[in-house]
Amino acid sequence: MNSPDIAVQHIAADLDRTRHPSNACFYSSPGHIRAAAHLYGVETAPVEKARVLELGCGSGGNLLPFVLAYPDAHAVGVDLSRVQIQQGQRMVQDLGVKNLELHAVSLDKFEMAPGEFDYIIVHGAFSSASPELRKAILRICRESLSPQGIAYTRYNTYPGWKLGDIVRDAMLLHSHSAVDQEEKLTGAKAMLTLLSDGQAAGNILAPSLRAAAGQLRNQPDQYLIREYLENFNTPWYFLEFAEAAADAGFAYVGDAEPQAELSVAYGQNVQINHSLIALGQPKAMRQQYLDFAVGRQHRKSMLVSQERMDSILLGPDLARLADLRWAGGFRRVDPAPGAPAETAHYVNHKGDAITIDDPVAIAIVETLSHAWPASLSFQSLVLNTRDVAALSPADAQTHPKAVQRALETLFTLGALRYSLGPGPYDNAECSSLCLIPGLEYLLQPGKEAECGVMRFNLWHDGMAFTLDASETSVLPGFNGKNGFSQVAALFNTILLARAGADGSAPSLADRDDHAAKARHMLSRFVDLLKRQRAVIGSGAAWVAYFKAALEVNWGL
Repeated sequence: MNSPDIAVQHIAADLDRTRHPSNACFYSSPGHIRAAAHLYGVETAPVEKARVLELGCGSGGNLLPFVLAYPDAHAVGVDLSRVQIQQGQRMVQDLGVKNLELHAVSLDKFEMAPGEFDYIIVHGAFSSASPELRKAILRICRESLSPQGIAYTRYNTYPGWKLGDIVRDAMLLHSHSAVDQEEKLTGAKAMLTLLSDGQAAGNILAPSLRAAAGQLRNQPDQYLIREYLENFNTPWYFLEFAEAAADAGFAYVGDAEPQAELSVAYGQNVQINHSLIALGQPKAMRQQYLDFAVGRQHRKSMLVSQERMDSILLGPDLARLADLRWAGGFRRVDPAPGAPAETAHYVNHKGDAITIDDPVAIAIVETLSHAWPASLSFQSLVLNTRDVAALSPADAQTHPKAVQRALETLFTLGALRYSLGPGPYDNAECSSLCLIPGLEYLLQPGKEAECGVMRFNLWHDGMAFTLDASETSVLPGFNGKNGFSQVAALFNTILLARAGADGSAPSLADRDDHAAKARHMLSRFVDLLKRQRAVIGSGAAWVAYFKAALEVNWGL
């Protein structure tokens, strides 16, 4: 058996070779954790000046949007991979970021001042750590949390990962003699053919294995390596994790996606049967029963010190949704043939579909989409949805309750972003539209691969869109100073230069038409940037943009 130090060296070597992309994840952002904890009755530190630690930070891609959004906060990232840390350090230096530190050090050797951090994030490192490193993670979290501190960790769970164990064992078996990572990956992918196409008719696991193999074929290579081919991948039953956390001095708060702990989110059948079997059981046991019901594969657990146990609610208090600010960007789409006429169909900024039949919920989605990427308070939603229908005096009294019910539905669907206090786009001081910090840097060709960080927005979502050369060239125009007309003129100049290079430059008589076309194209481009939350601006800046866009598109 390998010694602990040898095991750590193997993990570090794997991380250096594979260089997993460092992504932003909204449910592991301090702002989201703070809001989710509030629903469980737990107070946390305001994010504006918070101190944040991430264990297993890669190149820092999950910390970067936070420190850019909150320059008075401070974050520290730690990872075993010296290669990935060096990538992140170069990026931090290039961007001139002063409030983010990245360190390459083994977690079992890591020491910080007691009570140093308000938020500690462990996103993915827990399941892939050796037993010694898992103990070190819990130790660091317990010793380093501030009095109001909260720790977050994402990890693989049973029963959902039982099938994953079979797939992982088969892939490791067929790739065990590989001499390098590429050969190991090739052997693992070959095993997927047996699991999907070579199953015996009498194998009761065949349908599940075929489905699992089919899903894995659509995953990037880095995902297969991280989840199925690394030295350690240790899923836990939730009860096992809760027990280990308690032994380390923690009290379990809840999931960072609180709707995942609501049996109602999985249908009436689950809700009724779960309520019967879990009646009178302690919180951890109730959640373990729910994991069996839904086949959960991952958990995103929030922990605080045991001294704070009495403040934690049994589950998320949906009445507290009214305390939060809400955000969401949706685009209305045509319904499928035969869909009920009263339903509205949307896709969000990531392309996920949502269908709504409640008029108040529809009004909330429309209101938030207009304000996107800024957030709105519950009171603003009540005010801005009163014209859903002609409200009688009695309706006006009950309308806030209707908004509350609609928010509960949207929350259960996981359709919205939310924060406790101002969201990351709410305090923009730009007099005109400007790109979010760091985005122009990451949009440079090959830059994501070079620094190991994927594009992000300030809500901690990844962004997946492509720009042509003209759109990339006009990005410097969004500097917080130029108005729509100035950016449109720059865009027109860029398009004219490209047309001239192609030998198709318009004549002098056609240049006015060309300028109008450029303004139309810019209007659509800025709409794309808005949906992706790639730009920020004050309320006045957005009003000026919409006014200019209306003048361009409709002559108003």
